[in-house]
Amino acid sequence: MRLLRLEARRRARRRTHAALVALVALPLLAGSIEQPAAQDPVLPPPGMVNPAPGAKTEPPKKPAAPKKPPAAPAPAPANVAPVTLTPRAWSRSSYSFEGRVESTVQDVTFETPPAYTESFSFWGNRMKGTERTELIQTITSTHEAQENGNVPFHRQVARYMVDLAEHGQTKTMGPVLTRDVQSLAWDGQLDARGLVVEKKRVAGPEDMSEVDRLSFPLLDQVLPVLDASKTLKPGETLTFTSTMPLPSRMTINGLEDVAAQLTRVLTFKELRGRQVVFSDKATYVIDPATPPKLPRTSCVIGGGGDGEAIFDLDAGFFLNAGLETKMTIDIEAPLRPLPGQPEGVDPGTGKSHLVLALKLFGKQTAAQMYAPEPAAASN
Repeated sequence: MRLLRLEARRRARRRTHAALVALVALPLLAGSIEQPAAQDPVLPPPGMVNPAPGAKTEPPKKPAAPKKPPAAPAPAPANVAPVTLTPRAWSRSSYSFEGRVESTVQDVTFETPPAYTESFSFWGNRMKGTERTELIQTITSTHEAQENGNVPFHRQVARYMVDLAEHGQTKTMGPVLTRDVQSLAWDGQLDARGLVVEKKRVAGPEDMSEVDRLSFPLLDQVLPVLDASKTLKPGETLTFTSTMPLPSRMTINGLEDVAAQLTRVLTFKELRGRQVVFSDKATYVIDPATPPKLPRTSCVIGGGGDGEAIFDLDAGFFLNAGLETKMTIDIEAPLRPLPGQPEGVDPGTGKSHLVLALKLFGKQTAAQMYAPEPAAASN
């Protein structure tokens, strides 16, 4: 009997040991070990904090100087031979473009007479921090080139989505607006270099007022188009200047048609296989062709940012480009009379200062749908 009791105790100890091993191993297998619960701090006895009476004291040691981070490696020498960028339009092909624009109202301030301060502050607080993200995909099909070299095209929106975030709450635009954007289509012509020389909207909603307030038209300028062949060496630059709409059309009298002028300086940075990589420096000003139309009304646009663009030597166009910028808008315009103000009293003008963060990204590909017919053999 004694032997049987000893054997039972050994088996119980083995089962307990196996259970403990399993409990320890489970967190390890799961990849997460739970940290012990936080405990109240335990204070050391005074003798461990202050030196004992009569003990010799050593001067405090100076803390070791922080280590400097390793220096960034120096850029490799540019041993790239000059390359020639030749733009081209692809006939009988399909272009696919995907773009993304993010706009954020980072700051907005006003200068108005005291009677207007409360209402302007209300709208300023509502605007500040508002974020909008728009995604769009368009498909462009091209036809056979004409005798003058122009390539007719048809473009339509394949996919669109917009999200709006106000004070931490994300809102998705209604299905009507999405359907209106996805119904848009254009016909036009590209020249032999790929520049749009003609473009006309042929489909879309009758009332474009809501669509005109969206930001996706900014993406028409995100991919530069060369106006001629360019031969460049590393470090040399290309400059592009274009007109672009504001992130949202203004509703201030006299400023409805104001647009921005975007200037980009692309610097040849490196060659990756058959792709030329450029650093991109952008600046904004008001478009000189769209000045304010009413007296005592002004608008000043400024800002800019940086990005990158990649040109494909075989495709003959920019494959993708991205910009991260800030745009400042300073407006001065006459104020509307408040209810109860005497007729004929001029309330003066108000000033506003807006800071917008703009992130633009676009990429495109092209595929030839069918090869041109071979020329007939002459007799």
